[in-house]
Amino acid sequence: MPALWYSCAVDIERTIQFILESQAKAEIRMDRWEARMERSDARIERSDARVAALEKRLDRRMDAITKLLQQGMRILVKNQSEIAELRKAQRRTDTKLAELAEAQKETQRTLRAFIARLRNGRNGR
Repeated sequence: MPALWYSCAVDIERTIQFILESQAKAEIRMDRWEARMERSDARIERSDARVAALEKRLDRRMDAITKLLQQGMRILVKNQSEIAELRKAQRRTDTKLAELAEAQKETQRTLRAFIARLRNGRNGR
């Protein structure tokens, strides 16, 4: 029986040794995995910081674009009202020019009649 006892003891020792080696290998893999996770977490944190910075820059740019658009719209509205006023002034000017042209024609008719009377000697004598 001592040989059987020795054989069982050796098998138990081998099993224990196998379990210890497997446990050691598992712990090494776990340590490596934890290190990878820490690096991954660090990369994610850096990435999150970059994204936050980009969002902040984009927000500032969007605010600037919004302000430019608002200012442009104000200028456009102001210009449209000024253009409307200029059109009214242009219509008044056109009316006055038409009146002036008509007055000019009347003056020419009167002047021609006056010159014709002077030539014909009808100056009132």
